[in-house]
Amino acid sequence: MNWTQSVKLRRLDFVLRPYTDVGWDADTIAAELHSWMLTWRPALPAEYIRARLAQQATADHAAATHELAEGWDEQEAAGALTAARPSLVHSVLDGLAAGMATYSARQAERGLDDLTGAAAADMAAFLGNPTTGVLA
Repeated sequence: MNWTQSVKLRRLDFVLRPYTDVGWDADTIAAELHSWMLTWRPALPAEYIRARLAQQATADHAAATHELAEGWDEQEAAGALTAARPSLVHSVLDGLAAGMATYSARQAERGLDDLTGAAAADMAAFLGNPTTGVLA
């Protein structure tokens, strides 16, 4: 990057250590610095890089903390996307049946149950009927 040309190589190596420690090569680092799309030239390029990397590390840490606090599990979340088709269909239908039961119970508590009698039976039959082509 032309805006880093005034920085001594040792200083540049020091501030870019987070990238070199994870195995990035010069081309990848240059592409990252270019992606910052600076339209101006920092007076102290090494300090600018150091501050920018510190901001990114803080943001990454905060995101990881929030995900941990919320119990986010990347593998569990991606499970439905990587499931085989039959198990995915079963999972979706089980979720629909549970959701329908919860909705119906809430509506009944409010006196607004619109899935009584034939409608609920028809939907339950559809969700559990192998002749419709849907696996239950």
